Amino acid sequence: MKKERFRLCVSTFGSKVNFLKDSVVKAIESGADLVEVRLDYLEDLDTRTISSALRPYMGKLVLTLRPHYEKGFFKGDEKERAEILKELSQEGPAYVDIELRSPLSQDLSKELMEMGITVIISWHDFKKTPETEELRRIANLAMKSGNVAKVVTMANSFSDSLKILPLYDMNTKDRLIAFCMGSEGTLSRFLSMMLGAPFMYVSLPGAPTAPGQPNILEAKEIIRVLSSNYSGCR
Repeated sequence: MKKERFRLCVSTFGSKVNFLKDSVVKAIESGADLVEVRLDYLEDLDTRTISSALRPYMGKLVLTLRPHYEKGFFKGDEKERAEILKELSQEGPAYVDIELRSPLSQDLSKELMEMGITVIISWHDFKKTPETEELRRIANLAMKSGNVAKVVTMANSFSDSLKILPLYDMNTKDRLIAFCMGSEGTLSRFLSMMLGAPFMYVSLPGAPTAPGQPNILEAKEIIRVLSSNYSGCR
């Protein structure tokens, strides 16, 4: 197990652009490899203001504008959401997250990839974990639409992780992020990186954006222990 395999993406948010920027800076200072910016938390989505504030960090950012039907806070229509993401993508973020359920996902993904943007196609089930074959079908659809598939479900029992982790046998190295939310799914977050996920989502201390999400300090300590004690595993 090589320590460098464990890349951490801190999910951040803020109601004001300056609050969001402060969170991004804290995440980077804490050792984040990437920072997800949850743009849907912002009260004002003026792209010029956002671009100006976040431009110095864009190479490490995962832009996410989560709609209400994916438990996000953006209340506008899909066309407006797509335009915001396209405008901000001109600044060259590390990734842009687009929901598989969006009716514009394929067209928007294609347009962004033509701009040279690495696109994550995400799918969430906030209530349960479907069976493996259904999850496999979803992951395949997502990978056909973007560069990376993100498949995330809610674990209602520890065994739910056994439904989602087999997706990593699809020969999808660095193209799949699949894990379970909730306290019963926390272990699956760490196992996902061991199985080939490009990075793991964590939070700043006291500011999770999803249930069961460890903070970056906890994650770094667990990774340190794993790396020092099991260095020959990878």
